[in-house]
Amino acid sequence: MHMDMTSAFIPREFGDSVDVAECALDEQLEALQRQYAAACRAAARSRCEVEQLELRDDIAANVLAQARRQRSAAEIRSQQLMRVIDALEDRREARLEEA
Repeated sequence: MHMDMTSAFIPREFGDSVDVAECALDEQLEALQRQYAAACRAAARSRCEVEQLELRDDIAANVLAQARRQRSAAEIRSQQLMRVIDALEDRREARLEEA
């Protein structure tokens, strides 16, 4: 029942990641944490790239717009992964409390 309440906050593409057997929960969490770290690095690189492009006056508007879209996508991806990680950690804590 606990998962039903948090599943509304989990992006659809991560539904399978949350629906894992208890024995695989720790492994899934570790994999998601690695993905989250990579997503955070991508978001940071995108932010730096946008900042550098904004300082230049010889960059076409469409190039800057594309860089901003990529930054936004990277930030959204890291936020989605964090929500999934939080849901799995909540699930793990709930199981530990039940035991």
